[in-house]
Amino acid sequence: MAKTVLFDSFKRRNFRFFIASESLTRIGDQIETVVLVWVVLVETGQPALLGVFAALRFLGTLIAPVFGELVDRYDRRMLMVSGRLVSALIAAIILVIAFSGALQIWHLFILSTISGFARTFSNVMREVLTADVVEPRLFANAIGLTRSATDIMHMTGPLMGGLLLKWYGVGPAYIPVVFVYLASAFAGYKLLLPQRDQEPTGKSMWHNILEAGSYIKRHEVVAALLFMAFLTNLTALSVKDVLLPVFARLVLDIGPDGLGRLVSSLFAGAFVGSLGLAGLTRLQRGGGFLIVSSFCWHGIFIAFAFSSWVNVSMAILFVVGIFQSFTMVTMATLLIRVTSQEMRGRVMGVRSLAVYGLPMGLLIAGTISGSLGAPSAMLFNAVVGLLATLVIAMWLRKLWYAN
Repeated sequence: MAKTVLFDSFKRRNFRFFIASESLTRIGDQIETVVLVWVVLVETGQPALLGVFAALRFLGTLIAPVFGELVDRYDRRMLMVSGRLVSALIAAIILVIAFSGALQIWHLFILSTISGFARTFSNVMREVLTADVVEPRLFANAIGLTRSATDIMHMTGPLMGGLLLKWYGVGPAYIPVVFVYLASAFAGYKLLLPQRDQEPTGKSMWHNILEAGSYIKRHEVVAALLFMAFLTNLTALSVKDVLLPVFARLVLDIGPDGLGRLVSSLFAGAFVGSLGLAGLTRLQRGGGFLIVSSFCWHGIFIAFAFSSWVNVSMAILFVVGIFQSFTMVTMATLLIRVTSQEMRGRVMGVRSLAVYGLPMGLLIAGTISGSLGAPSAMLFNAVVGLLATLVIAMWLRKLWYAN
């Protein structure tokens, strides 16, 4: 097997446009997230209601298997472009309403819920297209580089969103959001994907979705990876959209720009972890590496729960980000490797359905932090994550040996 070096995937034209599109989408999403969660938290003053708002943004995950079926059937490039344009349209509507001075909280609830469907579709497309833009030997490298690039966007997006909101307000903060979504759609349009057989199969969409379910049941490693995806969304990934804003406002007593620094610290660590795995793909020891990383990821949150100093919290979040990337990059790489090509769209659709653990986690985090405080909610998430990782590792043991 040819040796993989850090930037091998960039030699592929399709990968360059793919990573550009993904990066632009992510920075727009991160600017939006910081602006929206801060406005909702400040205007309502209720962490539980913030949890509801954040959960509604992921409502589209309920139909993720349908999106996966569409990805297997139709032109992936045009589907990708369409999803990006929907995101741009929703952002433009918020921008116009904000500049008119008529923006209300209920507007944000409704429009964010609609844009959540486009976000879910984008997530399904990302997982599948990675396998279309590079050859199999570069899967780990491509996923690591993609995560590294989007981690940079996660670092800069919250800082931009927090500062724009603090200095100028909601309307001006949405100007770059609309721009980057449109630029992302253009980059997606420039992809030249391999031709696939897209003729009707004679099977119904429902039959094909059930076929994906049967495939997952027959492959223990695939099932284990999907359980891990659900777990990480339920416990660890839900921290950013609810618990960090609550910590910033009520525990650390900092503003939206401070929240931006916290989120950026998290993704600075994630960038280091992703880039490390992109260049040192042998560091990924398959399922065993995934399980250990998940344990570390959840365990470090316990230290964060007891921190009341901004700089210490930022340092802890940096380490959290490293293990976040170790877990997520390894999980994505394994899932692409072990899933057959003809089933990837549908399996990734089910994998995105696992993202529904995120809105569940957001609701739980918002409820606990509203009644018992954010530190208690963080401890709850960490302990549940540690115990659930242990159960999956003991129940689906083939995951330990997956490569």
